[in-house]
Amino acid sequence: MSVDENIGKAVKDFLAEAEEILDQLSLDLVSLSDCADGGECSPDLVNSVFRGAHSLKGLAGMFGFADIAELGHHLENLLDALRLGKVELDQGVVSTLFESTELLGALVRNAGESVLEPVDLSGIMQRINDCLNKKPGAGGDSPLARLNLPERVLSSMTEYEEHRLLENVKKGRRIYSIHISLQLASFDSELMELTEQLKQVGEVISTLPSASGGLSGGIDFEILFGCDLDSAELAPLIDRDNLELTEFGPKERSVAQAAAPAPVAEPAREPAEEEAPNPAAVEPGAISAKSMSRTVRVDIGKLDLLMNIVGELVLSHSMIADVAARMRRNGLIVPSQELAKSAKGLEKKLSELQKGVMEIRMIPVGQLFEKMSRIVRKISREQGKKVELKLFGADTELDKLIIEDISDPVMHIVRNSIDHGIETPEARLAAGKDEKGTITLSSYQKGNHVVIEVHDDGGGIDVSRVKKKALQLGIIGSVDEVSDRDALDFIFRPGFSTTDKVSEISGRGVGMDVVRTNIASLSGMIDVENYPGQGTRFIITLPITLAIIKALIITAAGRTYALPITSVLESIIVEQKEIKTVERKEVIQLREATLPLLRLSEFFQLRGGEAAPESCYVVVVGVAEKRLGVVVDDLLGQQDIVIKSIGDTFAGFRGISGAADLGDQRTILVLDVGSVISEATRGSA
Repeated sequence: MSVDENIGKAVKDFLAEAEEILDQLSLDLVSLSDCADGGECSPDLVNSVFRGAHSLKGLAGMFGFADIAELGHHLENLLDALRLGKVELDQGVVSTLFESTELLGALVRNAGESVLEPVDLSGIMQRINDCLNKKPGAGGDSPLARLNLPERVLSSMTEYEEHRLLENVKKGRRIYSIHISLQLASFDSELMELTEQLKQVGEVISTLPSASGGLSGGIDFEILFGCDLDSAELAPLIDRDNLELTEFGPKERSVAQAAAPAPVAEPAREPAEEEAPNPAAVEPGAISAKSMSRTVRVDIGKLDLLMNIVGELVLSHSMIADVAARMRRNGLIVPSQELAKSAKGLEKKLSELQKGVMEIRMIPVGQLFEKMSRIVRKISREQGKKVELKLFGADTELDKLIIEDISDPVMHIVRNSIDHGIETPEARLAAGKDEKGTITLSSYQKGNHVVIEVHDDGGGIDVSRVKKKALQLGIIGSVDEVSDRDALDFIFRPGFSTTDKVSEISGRGVGMDVVRTNIASLSGMIDVENYPGQGTRFIITLPITLAIIKALIITAAGRTYALPITSVLESIIVEQKEIKTVERKEVIQLREATLPLLRLSEFFQLRGGEAAPESCYVVVVGVAEKRLGVVVDDLLGQQDIVIKSIGDTFAGFRGISGAADLGDQRTILVLDVGSVISEATRGSA
């Protein structure tokens, strides 16, 4: 491998690791912002944010990204001061933390680009320094003096542990020392169990090895602990052999005395010299380098390559099956049977391989939803609005590439909901609502599709303004000629906006044409439901994957097309006399419901078709709640296909999502059912 290839791989490794750190950092900051201005904040949360910044700084320094390392270092200083109580957590600090994280994200993205854009760090550095220079409110004499803590405890505490002890004392909590003797063979799990129990009712301030021996050949620990429970309430919760509980205060008093020591089989082992040893990291017996995680990070490009190979194997199987059929027709019965048997076995193994590769590509939608938390918090704060984000169905899985491509459309809808959907607290109270608005992100699987919904409880879309704007733009001749439901479709037109001023955030309808286009490129659909005064719901329906799919092969006017089987509900034969015309559109009655028809030859303006026969094939397709009957000439059967991009040159062609190769060496177009239905229902086909 060349030097350049090594460098490229190193950058990819850095980007993957940095992205994970930034995602977790953003999530922790969202939780941390709830603690601003006096809220109760978990020290574990502050430490998690601090560790994230520290890890990113070290990672960037190791790979030579000086600007990321420098900003990470300054952010780490601010977080260290925050965790030590030298800086108070207020809205100013929260804003600086968010801005720093966003800028770190921009720097990481720049690191992955071939052309680096310089980023000015002076502004954010100054804001971080301003936060560091703000001193918290002056306090009186240290209350630690009244605790009568032994010198051995005070001398062994770190600055951070001393700060946490002070915080517990200021909150009026009782301070206890828990001395426990454990057998060497099981001390790690027992100490972890005790620590978790203590965290349920208070805060573990420090955990230190103790020199005083309890068990013969065992190991002792002293845990400094703060909680609101008195000794009579705490003692039963942690009742164990070889445990002594002492409360610190004006006078020390022992609460629970150690029981008789139990025998131990293993010899004593000296603890490592650490501030607070992690019991899970100390393993009795042989040292092992085996990883604790069974997760492997895989570049999506490698999965694409693997999927293409599987696709070629699928085509090879189709060709083998075709050869076997021709041999049988030519009288070669025995060889054709053997070949067909081999093809059947190959098909089974291919199906298993295909399923395995597709599962590797699937990731939970929650990864997308979590990114929206930071956006909601940031924009709502800038807008002076109170917004709560609720998430449902985060474990629903989608193809990795689909989630990546759907991220920006979902973000745009969420930003719109905050900017123009959710009202100000004053307006909501005046309307009899809770001053805090709610945006709900939910996802669920529906057949072979996944539905993502973005619902806000704001004021909804003013349909009358939409109609007036459409009248001004000449889209309609009269506001009375279009229904409220059809008028909502206007917000997806390019350049359509009902807002009087340009917003930095978004505009209800501004850019929604791009949202629809991006979703359509994924063979998906977007629909909107409006509830005046109560909110708006955007419904996005997407295929689970765009990799290998089963397709129904059809013909129209002498051309062959593939129709994804996930969108096919049924196929029927319809007599011409059953087809009626309603408002210049062909329809049929199907089980007491009216089904609109679309002739594929007319949709693509094809010539060469024969005169209309007395009967025709109708393939009933559907996405979400919408249904359409596609009139075709013939059905050639089902086949596994691999959808391939047709390039930017043909990207604007309506109704086409890609191309696919058949086993007989032909290349055919794959229909985009969502786009076809949208075009047909808008009456533009």
